[in-house]
Amino acid sequence: MKNKHQLTLEFANLEINTNTREVTRNGQPIDLRKKEYELLEFLARNKDRVLNRLTILEYVWDYTTSIKTNTLEVHIAALRKKIDTENSRQIFQTIRGYGYKLCDAADPSLSEFEA
Repeated sequence: MKNKHQLTLEFANLEINTNTREVTRNGQPIDLRKKEYELLEFLARNKDRVLNRLTILEYVWDYTTSIKTNTLEVHIAALRKKIDTENSRQIFQTIRGYGYKLCDAADPSLSEFEA
């Protein structure tokens, strides 16, 4: 992934153009809704870091607004469906009881979070 001041974030055959808000994986365009894009960009800027649910909600949804408790899960599921296709390596990792991580491959060292 490139510096946050550059226009394109690259990760696991995923490219995010932060200027045009266009996303591609393996060269194929991916159509995302506004919040899906914002969530993906936030996770990409923090790749390989485990982010707790509250941090994500505060950043992407400005948690002071009233949102349903499953909003984050619904958006992660939508991103998985659009980005983690069966022909692509899975990049969204759930850290049960804690949050999420965008990673190149499953990291077995995170099992302590998955109690």
